[in-house]
Amino acid sequence: MQRDEIGGFAEDGSPVIGRITSFTPGTMPEAHAHWRGQLAWCPDRPVTVETELRLHLISSGMAIWLPPKHRHRIRAEGARKSVNLYTRPATAPLPKSPTCFPLEALEAELLRTLAGSSRADRQEPAFARLTAVLWDRLARPAPAPMLPLPADPRLRRIALAHLDGADHSLDHWAAALALSRRSLQRLVRRDTGQSWATWTRDLRLARAIAPLMAGKSVQHAAHAAGYATASGFVAAFHAARGITPGQLQRRMEI
Repeated sequence: MQRDEIGGFAEDGSPVIGRITSFTPGTMPEAHAHWRGQLAWCPDRPVTVETELRLHLISSGMAIWLPPKHRHRIRAEGARKSVNLYTRPATAPLPKSPTCFPLEALEAELLRTLAGSSRADRQEPAFARLTAVLWDRLARPAPAPMLPLPADPRLRRIALAHLDGADHSLDHWAAALALSRRSLQRLVRRDTGQSWATWTRDLRLARAIAPLMAGKSVQHAAHAAGYATASGFVAAFHAARGITPGQLQRRMEI
């Protein structure tokens, strides 16, 4: 049987295959795609999910649907458990683009039970009935914080480096990409609609969202975003997003 090396399961033709895996920071997979669609839930901590055009910031109370053959990368601060359902194309009545869903107690238990089922369990009629209930319960997507990612591979490289904590200057990136300062500024403006300063500020602030969703202090989030003081971070966050970090935490119901 063909094996999905990233997902860690053997392809056996079942409409839905469940899998629960654990990752440490050093073993989290690079960007990849599955032949099957993937419903992924990380109950331990918030994660960032990089897709083709967006960076999704997913709390531990949400799952994300990744359609078949959709390239993605899931990362977290620290070790994480991944509870997954892999569905054959057109099996799940879910959207054709990456979508987030809130998980109440019933959905979480269904997902955990289905993901932990064996091949023999998947042959039982009850498995199909439980799966149908889960699809019905996932009828309402939920908004989650996200950050647009540029299509230009040069800007994507800059964006991902900033999100990983590398606050390099305009001059550094212009030299690294063999561009003039002005050419790089024009490229950023053309692809993002923002100035270099505003764009890189937003990238820095995005680093704070996962700690905030995890219930960390504002001071901790400020440090993650590279700010020396919590007050400076709060002011920048409010200017960029129109809400304070505390208000974001309350909206995410941490």
